[in-house]
Amino acid sequence: MSEQKFEMSDIKVSEQGSGGRPDSASLIEKQTRTRRLFSTSQLFAFSLVYFVTWGGLGTNMYFALINGGPVAYLFNFIIVFAGVLGQAACLAELSSIMPIAGAQYYWTYAYSPPKYRMFLTWIQGWATWLAFVAGLASVINGTIVNLEASVQINFPDYIAGGWHTTVIVMAMLAFCTILNCWFFELVPWIELSAGILNVVFFLIFFVALWVMSPRNPGSFILTRTTFSGWENEFVSWNVGMLTQIWLFISFECVIHMGEETKNARRAVPQAMFWSIVVNGVLGFLMIITYIICMPPVEDLVSSSNPFIYLLKTALGSDTVTTVLVTGITTIGVGCCLSSFSSTTRLTWAWARDGGLPLYFGHVDGKHRVPMRAVLLTCALVMLLALLNIGTSTYVAFGAITSLSSLASYVSYALILSVSLYARLTVGLKTSEWSMGRLGTPINIFALVYTLYCIIWLPFPTTVPVTATSMNYCGPVFIAVMAGAVGSWFVWAKHNWAGPNQGVAEIVMRSTEAN
Repeated sequence: MSEQKFEMSDIKVSEQGSGGRPDSASLIEKQTRTRRLFSTSQLFAFSLVYFVTWGGLGTNMYFALINGGPVAYLFNFIIVFAGVLGQAACLAELSSIMPIAGAQYYWTYAYSPPKYRMFLTWIQGWATWLAFVAGLASVINGTIVNLEASVQINFPDYIAGGWHTTVIVMAMLAFCTILNCWFFELVPWIELSAGILNVVFFLIFFVALWVMSPRNPGSFILTRTTFSGWENEFVSWNVGMLTQIWLFISFECVIHMGEETKNARRAVPQAMFWSIVVNGVLGFLMIITYIICMPPVEDLVSSSNPFIYLLKTALGSDTVTTVLVTGITTIGVGCCLSSFSSTTRLTWAWARDGGLPLYFGHVDGKHRVPMRAVLLTCALVMLLALLNIGTSTYVAFGAITSLSSLASYVSYALILSVSLYARLTVGLKTSEWSMGRLGTPINIFALVYTLYCIIWLPFPTTVPVTATSMNYCGPVFIAVMAGAVGSWFVWAKHNWAGPNQGVAEIVMRSTEAN
């Protein structure tokens, strides 16, 4: 094996395991006995509903419209979509080589310069895990906000937010936990059904808006508006892009399901990449529809819920609006389930590799799911949900969940950097998904796009900045990463053994057999 290159095929199981860690065969078996339940179509649906891009473009349109207006809303989506496709193509290639639940931090270990391998892997593991936990909290919270908005259409006196939101978030978490612990064999079928509903409701939305809504002229697409307070149009445009970036955050969710997928080397990269393509196409068609059918932008951004206001104004019916918003909320349940399942698998992987207590790396022998990791994930997000209670604490909740955007992009920057290093030195192993000669230029493009976005992610969306409008993404991420770096020097540098090589060999062997 090259001094610089690490391949899973080179790993050998020993009594001492990785780095002297006492990994007995019995312990490894208890960490790898999941079932491969997902087919390619089910995994594709799993990823498709994870985004629900066409719906998210509506529910998250506010910050895009106050920073650039319709023209930025559309073209920023095109820019982000192109960048995400580059990121996804690179990660798809890596997932085809090594479809393991730990994903990024295993790949970082595999392709980093040997001198920095352990440290970069440690940082990658924490950045990826924190991105997913924070992202899960935000996904569930956003779905519940949509649910409450549909209630308010017909019951205007209903008070959304606060403890109401917290209770419903906890109910959603309980639903996802029960399915993941005791009825996980149903999850692939639920996701497949949600994927079908995603396409059905897209068609219903698309037809309803074009048939029932008054329309703006085509020139309206090029309208530029700024209500955020940013005087510099270049800054405002880029800050408005943050909404579009959020729509594709943690797009690699299906990779963390790789150990529960049939023919993972083929199914995982295909499901991830092509679901992003489909979401991008549906999103493009719907963003054009929203722009053509929207009321004046100044009325839209001054309303309490711009998306609901657009639908009610365009459709002229509370009943039709209720049906459509309920449809998005129903698909959102599938999105929450995708995000929850993926986050629990990453939690499980990070625990069995020593990033979290090994106790949570166990797979239940009867149900063959990482039940302890599922319960830990549920508990952590429930604690975050408590921050919804009270106006001031909701700001704190926003600070925690905004961590997902920056943490995700830092994790992408890290893996794209080390994979580019590998391409330019020892090369990458060819697997079922390969970009061939395009691999290096696409890798460079994806890395440049990622680094550019990282510059803008910490910017506040409005000015002047107040305690409630402050973007806490940067300070929170710096604080968390300072903790990760501190823990490296205090403990992990001398005690952490790195990714469990014995587990990796078992998983790769299982992949070959399926």
